[in-house]
Amino acid sequence: MITAYILVNTTSGKERFVVNRLKMMPQVKESRAVLGSFDVLAKVECYDLSELSTIVNTVRSMEGVVSTNTLTAFEPTTIFKKINAVILLVSDVERSKRFYRDVLGLKIKYETPEWVEFLKEGAVLALNKNKSGIKVSKEKAMLNFITSDINYTKNTLRDKGVSIYKDIQEDGRGKYMVIEDPDSYKIIIVEPKVKEDIQATGYYGFAPV
Repeated sequence: MITAYILVNTTSGKERFVVNRLKMMPQVKESRAVLGSFDVLAKVECYDLSELSTIVNTVRSMEGVVSTNTLTAFEPTTIFKKINAVILLVSDVERSKRFYRDVLGLKIKYETPEWVEFLKEGAVLALNKNKSGIKVSKEKAMLNFITSDINYTKNTLRDKGVSIYKDIQEDGRGKYMVIEDPDSYKIIIVEPKVKEDIQATGYYGFAPV
């Protein structure tokens, strides 16, 4: 993920108009008029430099915009953007916790001896001790992660000894691969061709048989 700040010069009296137009863009997280060398400031979050370039060109084409200056910040983050599952029943909470925390780099939100929650923003991934011995079909339970660079992600995970269940594939919507966690849960990692959110329902590119 990339965070950028777009500084905008506008024609006189067009500040509020530009601010309102910017707020209509989903990648713009904050937009306001400012005093100083520039008239408007916009905070943008996007997947990569290609998407950022498209956003900047859109801003430059807006009515009332004279010029822009873009400041880009690469912020430390996990390699995944979002997750589309909620709870996993696991045989060994500590072992699974180490996998998701130390190997995949997810941040712990809350934990007890038999329950661990990951991700402090957005959807939560929870690990729950399978005390009742419930039989779970590992072929029908799958997590979905989004990444901006699937080749980098694959190399990083492979170097950490992660099991690659299905190597990188590509279709009309983008690239995807499948890995396994310590309980053999399948984790699909997607690099979308079109940089947009993917529905939480269903699977992308791969469906377990």
